[in-house]
Amino acid sequence: MLQDTIEKKNDKKPTVTFVAMACNTFCRFEMLKRCLESLKCQKTIDNVRIEIVVVDNDRLGSSKKIAEDAMTDSPYKIHYFIEEERGLSSARNRLLKECINIGASHIAILDDDDIADKNWLSNLIETYNSNEDAYVVSGPEYTFFDGNFPEYLTNNNIFVKSTTKQAGEIRKTSSTHNSFFPVEIMTKLNIWFDSSFVFMGGEDGDFFSRVSQSGYSIVFSPNAIVREINDKHRVNLKWIINRNYYNGYSSSYLKFRNKKNFCGLILYICKIICVLLLDFILLLFAILGGVTFLFNVLGLTYKNWGKLCGAVIRKPINYYDKLNGGITVD
Repeated sequence: MLQDTIEKKNDKKPTVTFVAMACNTFCRFEMLKRCLESLKCQKTIDNVRIEIVVVDNDRLGSSKKIAEDAMTDSPYKIHYFIEEERGLSSARNRLLKECINIGASHIAILDDDDIADKNWLSNLIETYNSNEDAYVVSGPEYTFFDGNFPEYLTNNNIFVKSTTKQAGEIRKTSSTHNSFFPVEIMTKLNIWFDSSFVFMGGEDGDFFSRVSQSGYSIVFSPNAIVREINDKHRVNLKWIINRNYYNGYSSSYLKFRNKKNFCGLILYICKIICVLLLDFILLLFAILGGVTFLFNVLGLTYKNWGKLCGAVIRKPINYYDKLNGGITVD
């Protein structure tokens, strides 16, 4: 396997000939509509075929009409598929398979709650072509507020997504909200989304971490921008707290789920307990810093609590129970 990885690093990376702009969806109709509108507005690129692939994780096909309506005036062909097996990993793996089935050489993936800037795809491809290290290209995701909300919520650290990453910076992982990669990651390395993350999130971080560990460099492109839509279902204290908790939990689960380093785990747990004690003390005085500061500290406390639970329990949890607009898994 090590020799295969070394050979892979020395291989010439695949030429971009056919890009599938791809996303999964589940009962987020208006968000999907706006996502598809942004994909339809992407610049054409010389000598590159472009199509759009949507995989709906609702067995009833509730987003089919959204996709069909988008087809009527789209400059790019739109493929719509239904994945009946529920869960993030199942839906994402089906998405990869369908991109392979239509003959794509590369996939530009984003989430259905993202709006892509008009130069998103062209910037991804430009970085891929101009940087010899870039087998995978990762771009930033910023926030778009769909409505007017109190400043103490919109300034919460869960929504403030500034980045200090530089152009060409090598990353150890990426996300499905903004990445570009060759299909040979699946067809040659046989890397897919891990089913153990099926309802908890974090499967994309795990996927791209394994890609990086297999010899594919992940390069950052600051100009390949998408913007996450945040509406009334998210911009509220309950959602913010739950999202922080799940982010913390999944990060610890990802860190320790397959490791048998008991001493490292104990040290990590002790560290998080100490941090939580400081969080609780800070909470007592946080109101003096204003409502925004109070809610930021509260969110951070729940994130660290999630980290502690993830390290102690180390079992998958259901992301859908409290998030994703309150949609539950049947």
